[in-house]
Amino acid sequence: MSTSLDPREWAARTVNWPPARTAVKRAVHLAARGRGRVLTARDAVPDPGTIIAAGPQKAGSQWIKALFDHPVVRAQTGLLTLPQLDYELTPPRNGFPAGTYVPGFYGTYQDYLALPKRHPHKVVYLGRDPRNVVVSGYWSAVETHRPTHLEEAERLRLELKQMSMDEALLRIISLCGGHFAAMASWVGADDPDVARFRLEDVARDSEAVVRAMLEHCGIELSEADLATLLRDTSKDALRAKDLAQRSPDSESHYRSRASRYQDVFKPEHHKAIEEVAPGLVELLGYEPA
Repeated sequence: MSTSLDPREWAARTVNWPPARTAVKRAVHLAARGRGRVLTARDAVPDPGTIIAAGPQKAGSQWIKALFDHPVVRAQTGLLTLPQLDYELTPPRNGFPAGTYVPGFYGTYQDYLALPKRHPHKVVYLGRDPRNVVVSGYWSAVETHRPTHLEEAERLRLELKQMSMDEALLRIISLCGGHFAAMASWVGADDPDVARFRLEDVARDSEAVVRAMLEHCGIELSEADLATLLRDTSKDALRAKDLAQRSPDSESHYRSRASRYQDVFKPEHHKAIEEVAPGLVELLGYEPA
């Protein structure tokens, strides 16, 4: 294993048993709190003191994590990237530690508002067409997601694999009420600390989106560093990196083909989303079926 990995990344890759991996993550969180207290005592908390990456699952959360965890960005922010935990299930009672970047905040806007915030912070929200969220969730469940230690999740994955794709998509939609409600909660948030983006725009013009995200967070990169960042966080680069960490017969988290609802949705799938979350597609600014 390369010695260029920082201790957090080394631990995350080395520990493969999921319960142990969770314990390592929590230990890093504990260390981050200690670091945050030291920064606070020394009046050395960066500005912003915390950057939170919010949005639904299956909406580029791994891409945006790679973006803000990139060395050229960390060199400017001075932030420690926290290992991802289920914040929507167990919100941090005391907020996030000073001097941290927080990936994978899947909660509602109200969940975010309830977080204690003791230092300047910024939120970058990355959304996606809910229909593509469903399709991406299907492929993740049946092909690309690593096994978890959650029995309920593994039972669902087995159930979906035994269904036809049409049936599985309907099953996923039926379970997405909470996720869809969380997506809707961020619409219209009039908050200068929150900037909202869409994954579809990243696909169309990643440079423009990345520049806007960095500007929102007060991060200034040289053109050379920006070019490096864009190159290293391209889909092809992230896919190659992901495959290098998997067994030879594994499929990458970054699928070679995009998850497009237009390729697989039928009238019953559009109807099911409308029943679970009436008007959500239009509310999020997407064209209805």
